Amino acid sequence: MSVDRVAAQEMQRRSGQLGVPVITAGDDVIVGFDQRRLARVAERYRSAPSLGLRVKDDPSRGVVVGGSRPASPAERAGAQPGDVVEALDGQPIRTIADLERIAKLLPRGRPVLLAVRRGGQRVELPVTLA
Repeated sequence: MSVDRVAAQEMQRRSGQLGVPVITAGDDVIVGFDQRRLARVAERYRSAPSLGLRVKDDPSRGVVVGGSRPASPAERAGAQPGDVVEALDGQPIRTIADLERIAKLLPRGRPVLLAVRRGGQRVELPVTLA
């Protein structure tokens, strides 16, 4: 029987299944509708935080923004094609690998500054990773 009877009834209503689901994720096996445990497992498999930038490494300039995905944190912050990424959360960025490594360490939902070089000037864009 499910740990959360209301969740089980809702899942049965939505899925039409009357049996007990068994979910495996890596070494985890979840039998039933244990929402708390399912949420914990799902969090472990969630992808790294994302800025939504489309970038390329340019050996002479650094990480150049080609664009940003629609409705992404970078687009909402005002990142523009041609911006050169200089820093994220105060950490210098020289390559795409730097950008990915630093973004991966930052918590979702916390505003950070994305520093870019635009038209010869440094611009700091407040961005919240999703």
